[in-house]
Amino acid sequence: MRIPVNEFLKVRRELRTIRDIAKLPYHPRGTLHCILQQKKVDSVKRKYHTFAEKIPEIVRHWEMEKSFPKWLTLPPVMKIRLLMKGMGFSAKSINGALKEPEEVVEDERLAEQIRKAVLRDYVYSPIAARLQRSRGKLGEKALQYELEKAGFEFKTEKDLKGTFSKTPDFYFDEPVEFMGKEVRWIESKALFGDPRSHNLYWKKQYSKYYEMFGSGLIVYWLGCVDGFDVSDGSEFRNSYRNSLLDMLLYVTDSKDESYAEKLNATFVEVCEDNEVLAAERIVDAYAEGRVLAYTEKKRDVVRILKNMGFDVVVI
Repeated sequence: MRIPVNEFLKVRRELRTIRDIAKLPYHPRGTLHCILQQKKVDSVKRKYHTFAEKIPEIVRHWEMEKSFPKWLTLPPVMKIRLLMKGMGFSAKSINGALKEPEEVVEDERLAEQIRKAVLRDYVYSPIAARLQRSRGKLGEKALQYELEKAGFEFKTEKDLKGTFSKTPDFYFDEPVEFMGKEVRWIESKALFGDPRSHNLYWKKQYSKYYEMFGSGLIVYWLGCVDGFDVSDGSEFRNSYRNSLLDMLLYVTDSKDESYAEKLNATFVEVCEDNEVLAAERIVDAYAEGRVLAYTEKKRDVVRILKNMGFDVVVI
């Protein structure tokens, strides 16, 4: 999926919350979700230091009102991090509170706010971080599938550890012909290639690869704007790419695994009593592609997964 810059900017403006993904006449879901996430990250980078300077005001407002000031326009988990930092909590304690708030904080109102933040924040919560990792793994699996299908021998980033100062996702000892060009390396990016992200990665990674190895290929699995000499993933057709694009999950309270085969999905039994932990297990399983997940916490887990941006079908 390639779109003109002006159309990308229009989509980005119209995406304000996770609910907008279903309202806008654009597809696929994974691309819209990624554009929204990148928009929120860019916003936080611009505003964070300004808000960090006002931490004492944030703490005073919490102590008086047990709420955040209206001018604090950050994602829920970032608000929690600033507040707890101002209250003297260490980074380790804050991370622990995001997993088990009652084990770290005594203030019941604060613990409730932390729980809500974790369930609602689709960018900075622990569940959102797991989604990012799973998305990255799906992109790498999609590319590895294509390379193996083409019969290429290659080395992965793991194989190259300690060999070079910078390591691409896939490396070839000798140049190979792939997608009509000669390449020594391929970088898989499970994100949308917008101008800001592309320029950032060019400085940090891509330019270094060209200097070290010569010609290569960059794949933006969730699409990109027009004008970049990259792949937008549309040249490939496999189940991993499909999972990235549609963000579709199946959730059931039945242990009948036969549904999984019909859905071309992997059956995963999730036994955690805690609905957040159950949701995290399902997001981890998403790294393998299409999932049919069994959980006794179906209603709560579905709510969490939808809050993270997934298209969830209840079986």
